[in-house]
Amino acid sequence: MRNPPSATEVLPVSAVDGTRLSVYRDTPVRPRPGGATVVLVHGASVTADLWRVHARHLTGLGLTVVRYDQRAHGHTPRGQAPLTIRQLADDLHHILTRVVPIGPLVFAGHSLGALVLQELAALHPQHQARIRGMVLLSATARGASVLPGRDPRAWLLAAGRSLFALTCTHAPQAVDLLRHWLPTTHPYGLAPRPDWPADGPPPCRHGIRHTRTRDLADLWQCLRRYQPRDATVLNQFGDRLLLMAGADDRHIPAAHTKQLAAQLPAARLEILPRTTHALPVRHPALISDRIARLAAEPSPHPPHPQDRSFPNSLPSGRFH
Repeated sequence: MRNPPSATEVLPVSAVDGTRLSVYRDTPVRPRPGGATVVLVHGASVTADLWRVHARHLTGLGLTVVRYDQRAHGHTPRGQAPLTIRQLADDLHHILTRVVPIGPLVFAGHSLGALVLQELAALHPQHQARIRGMVLLSATARGASVLPGRDPRAWLLAAGRSLFALTCTHAPQAVDLLRHWLPTTHPYGLAPRPDWPADGPPPCRHGIRHTRTRDLADLWQCLRRYQPRDATVLNQFGDRLLLMAGADDRHIPAAHTKQLAAQLPAARLEILPRTTHALPVRHPALISDRIARLAAEPSPHPPHPQDRSFPNSLPSGRFH
């Protein structure tokens, strides 16, 4: 059965520094009474379009979805503020204050988005009482690293990433020139002017079509130098916190997510086999299901450290 259609509303929100944040609200035709608002936060180099399928599924269940293009991505420009995880968390706090000022919330964030949610929890505890649950995909308790493992393939991948990062940092104008010569359909091409329709997020893989290489280098340096806050702040969510990772992720290895989970004894952990960093793309139905079940929780409940899996009624054949 197909999900009922929903309406997508574009909500330009001005950040504290005046940057226009592009926010999209997907409203169901038949809203669920007392339902939580689901807030979805994308990772680096993509856009809010990453959550297109998830939004369709969740609005079909009567839930309102809010997603947005992060600073320096999609329709949202870099702005004047320093490009830091703290600034990205403050942007989200500002969106919540303007777009979802009241009512229960469920968050989901992927990669960079998971870091932003961790920072939000630490910096803006005033939202805690409203949060029914949080899903962190490809999450980590450390800064970014070019080395995804210790095997020979990982070292080779790290060498290539290091060279690329070095070039972007020290010769951004040369990289910009190269990006201008890429085909217009290439996700890393640099378009001379905005050419996307303004009635929704740009295509997922084209999140940085208008982002200068210098801004991308600044974001990378921010991630590399990032010192995560004490992860135990997330213990406040108990078993309403779900960590998910792909077993074959070479950007943020599942081992990093397991290390984060070790600091959060009440959190739930799921490692999906044969899944890379493209976790939201590979398993949209499964992730949407997890989000919807958290949204159905009537209120926060005490953690159960002995139980780190979802109820047996959930489909379990695709993960361990």
